[in-house]
Amino acid sequence: MFNGAYLQVGQRVWNEDEGVLTFEWVLLLTLLVIGIVAGLTAARDAIIDELADIAEATVSFDQSFNVAAFDECGITAPAFSFEDEPGVVTRCERATAP
Repeated sequence: MFNGAYLQVGQRVWNEDEGVLTFEWVLLLTLLVIGIVAGLTAARDAIIDELADIAEATVSFDQSFNVAAFDECGITAPAFSFEDEPGVVTRCERATAP
């Protein structure tokens, strides 16, 4: 008698199909949200890396120049120059949340 009651409850649970579709939707949406979050995180990291590369390339432009002195046709100009100091770009390690 005691085992028969468990058997009947088990059969009712096994045959129950209400809520199955809801469970499937919840599972599907959960996986979708996890995938979207992971994709956006990867995109964010890639964009940050590319922007750091652009900053490093911009800082490394050398704007130094030298102009020699000249004296022609009564026009005289002294020599002048400019030495550009190289900038420093460090990549920030994101140890903590921004």
